[in-house]
Amino acid sequence: MFQKLFTATQIKEIDLQSIQKQNIKSEDLMERAATRLFYQIEKRIGQQQEVFLFCGTGNNGGDGLVLTRLLAQQDYHTTCIIVPFSKNTSHDFDVNLHKLMQTNAEIQIFDDEKMSKLPKNSIIIDAIFGTGLSRPAKGVAQQAIGFINASNSFVISVDVPSGLYADKSNNAMDTIVKSDLVYSFEFPKLSFFFPENHDYVKEFKIIKIGLSPSVIKKMPTTYFLVTDKVRKIIIKRDAFAYKNSFGHALLIGGSYGMMGAMLLSTKAALRMGAGLVTAYVPQKGYNILQTANPEVMVLTDPHKKHLTEIEIQKDFDAIGIGMGMGTNAKTAKTFLSFLKQQDKPMVVDADALNILSKHKKYLKYLPKQSILTPHIGEFRRLVGTWQNDTEKLEKLLAFAKTYQVIVILKGAYTTLCDGEFLYINPIANPALATAGSGDVLSGMITGLLAQSYHALEAALLAVYLHAKTADKFVIKHHDFAMIASDIIEELKKL
Repeated sequence: MFQKLFTATQIKEIDLQSIQKQNIKSEDLMERAATRLFYQIEKRIGQQQEVFLFCGTGNNGGDGLVLTRLLAQQDYHTTCIIVPFSKNTSHDFDVNLHKLMQTNAEIQIFDDEKMSKLPKNSIIIDAIFGTGLSRPAKGVAQQAIGFINASNSFVISVDVPSGLYADKSNNAMDTIVKSDLVYSFEFPKLSFFFPENHDYVKEFKIIKIGLSPSVIKKMPTTYFLVTDKVRKIIIKRDAFAYKNSFGHALLIGGSYGMMGAMLLSTKAALRMGAGLVTAYVPQKGYNILQTANPEVMVLTDPHKKHLTEIEIQKDFDAIGIGMGMGTNAKTAKTFLSFLKQQDKPMVVDADALNILSKHKKYLKYLPKQSILTPHIGEFRRLVGTWQNDTEKLEKLLAFAKTYQVIVILKGAYTTLCDGEFLYINPIANPALATAGSGDVLSGMITGLLAQSYHALEAALLAVYLHAKTADKFVIKHHDFAMIASDIIEELKKL
């Protein structure tokens, strides 16, 4: 269900152990990796295009040298531009530079003052730095990266964009290659999923290079990428089941002018398979819910326009709260009082989160394994500000661990955290940036919880399917904007 993500240090160790286990030389692994890269790049470039490969003097540059040789042998118009950022060259760089000199490929040394503008429609392949980079690019490397970014050429990076750290945030002033496409060896890198790196990693593809599966399996990690295999979580339904077999979900929220949030969340809970769904809303919401969503049962608060007394007599299988609820003083008071009475995991969203951010002492009353679904702004109000995405993830881990909850940090590459591990959803589709999208997600999770899914499983499955609907919609409807009710409609087609 998951693909492991590793730090730069771990990736280096996996390479070394794979070389030992397979009884090969490091240059053999480099040859294999670059050859598989060549097969992919060959599909993307034309025989008439000029290809300029910027190669550093380390192992990433060695990959670039092998690639240059393979392109030259197939009569591509190639120029290798060596970027001598260090007087010391790696062994594999030296081996492959010698091999490259036996071909007809043109080889130059980068000189910023002498570099002329590249021909129109040329391709740049960036192989200056790899995952081992631990400090900002300086000197000739910085100049080369600046030249690449100013070239207006299509830029392909080998493994990572040069200048980008693999597993932590860069400084704001660091010089980094702005790649149009990154071919990453074996694994995506954690930094690819940082929003702050969008300009450097517009698209990435993974190339398997034959690292040892047993080595990868044994290597521990904190970070995981969710895959389509998460669908295996889905529980097969018994032919003799009836509605009570699939649980009874309660969704609490709504306020005057915000009742649509409850319409969306209750319908999503039903679509995800909850056998029964009840909404608890202000009195003004009664006719709206009963008319627009007849499958849902409705309980009402004594107040007409907002919640003031959340008093539930029945024992429900799952509860979701906060959607469209508002932050009225009486609403906040009754929510906090209600929270103290709960002992089963619940879904906490929207205004329930905003209330908690103003009354942080009540966070301790969150039932263990509750699922919180903040967007960036709501999360910032809960935990305070951060300097970069690395610090943001550290705060996410700390918060989830402290309160023993599951946090779904919504956004491009939505990230889930259970206090021990981070799970990154691989789909970043802006079609989901629409009013009510989060209400649908909260309803989906609550619907799964009602059916006795484990809290983490419910969160992972709902987040993945929620995002997948956007991909499906965009393929079918192109430029038409997706709205939240489309998400529910697309769910039944996945």
